[in-house]
Amino acid sequence: MKKGINQWAFPSSISVKEILELAHQFGFQGVELCPSAQGELSFPLTQEKISEIRNLAQDFNLEIRSIATDLLWKYNLASSNQNSRKKAKEIVKRLVETAANLGAQSVLIIPGYVNVPWDSSSEVVPYQEAFYRVQESLKELAPLAQEAKVYLAIENVWNKLFLSPLEFCSLIDSIESRWVKAHFDTANVLIAGYPEQWIKLLGERIITVHIKDFKLSVGNINGFCLPLEGDVNWPQVMQSLQDIGYDDYLIAEVIPPYSYSKEALLANISFNLDCLLKMP
Repeated sequence: MKKGINQWAFPSSISVKEILELAHQFGFQGVELCPSAQGELSFPLTQEKISEIRNLAQDFNLEIRSIATDLLWKYNLASSNQNSRKKAKEIVKRLVETAANLGAQSVLIIPGYVNVPWDSSSEVVPYQEAFYRVQESLKELAPLAQEAKVYLAIENVWNKLFLSPLEFCSLIDSIESRWVKAHFDTANVLIAGYPEQWIKLLGERIITVHIKDFKLSVGNINGFCLPLEGDVNWPQVMQSLQDIGYDDYLIAEVIPPYSYSKEALLANISFNLDCLLKMP
């Protein structure tokens, strides 16, 4: 397995060049970039910017492994509002195009939501309706992914939807496309399940893995933390990944907890991932 880092681990003020330079400096082999509505990586990326990123990644001997965005929290693939669903599907299409142009293997898909747990003003979609709308959207988007040869990697997130690994497997299988897989997050399931069990059930459906930890004693969004700082049973998680034959990236996804040193954060993440790679 290889070490990767998500762009959100870096301060929003630094450039893509600095992100790639620091990722290389601290021993990461790949990065997950996160285009959004504003900033240097605002949609749509120009061909000039794409060429610049590809050249920088090559200079720093890094792979652009995955593409993600926060915009799929704003626009819901499961929304009862047709315009919101349409916008969400347009965002996925842009992600796929961007990934193909950057040579990334997969795009992280937030598979819609019943509502956003940390936003009391967000729309509440009936569970069954949300399930079928996500299913319909993914079936529509799968041919685009196949044509671009980029995986749609659905992440298990705090969306009050697809709450069990069996249901998650059922969703993926129902799309009937080898280009729809799982982007598994080790910490997101811990509040209601066991990541090692999810891994075994998802098996070869997993195409990408997000690595972070969670403190059950906190029990809310503030409980997310660096790997090895929370309650994830890492020896069992790593054994489960080995058991299913996973040999791709472990992409650390953390929001910077250190106010004054991005270097300290990156050094700790890199060291902790090294510890994981030596398990069990």
